[in-house]
Amino acid sequence: MFFSHMQRPRPATWAATRKHGRFLIDLRLIVKSKTTLHGRTKNLGEGGMGATVAGDIPLGELVELQFQVPGATEPLVVRAEVRYRQGFQYGFKFLHPSEQQLETIRNAVRNLPADE
Repeated sequence: MFFSHMQRPRPATWAATRKHGRFLIDLRLIVKSKTTLHGRTKNLGEGGMGATVAGDIPLGELVELQFQVPGATEPLVVRAEVRYRQGFQYGFKFLHPSEQQLETIRNAVRNLPADE
């Protein structure tokens, strides 16, 4: 066959499909849905975050995330949707964060390495 020289197209990565970049950061995280769970962030950006959470949260679940970024005097409390899950690894998309919350996130990640 003549197809042996062709490569399969690679699936799009989450990083390529995100509207906003993510930056590596390790913070304590509280996730409130039907129960309260605790975890650690992996990355953070204006559009959402990746985190490790010890618990079971279904895809599509709407949750409240609480975390405190360096330099902030108060924890951020943001509504989010579970968009990715593999084991205890979760991806959360922020739902309607305020401009003040976005500015706090931008300031926190300004000098952090990108998570590619």
